[in-house]
Amino acid sequence: MNFIVIPEEKLEFLESSLSEIKELISQKQTQVEGPKWISKKEASTRLSVCLKTLDTYLLKGTIPFTQFKSKIYIKASDIESHLEKYYVTKN
Repeated sequence: MNFIVIPEEKLEFLESSLSEIKELISQKQTQVEGPKWISKKEASTRLSVCLKTLDTYLLKGTIPFTQFKSKIYIKASDIESHLEKYYVTKN
């Protein structure tokens, strides 16, 4: 078994660097995930459609939603999966 001696100041530097990296990753994940439930207005913005078109998607069941009193909420992941499903690439 081999042992390597690391000076204490270098070890502390590594620990602080790892803490900073961990914090940055945590912040990035929060930014990427975004809110779990979004409003109709935000959903229409993400889909680049007007509210009337979004209402049609919701009415036909193209995009699932939930309603609490008069407010409609849509999962952000459902919007993303809809965009992925209809993603078009040019060859």
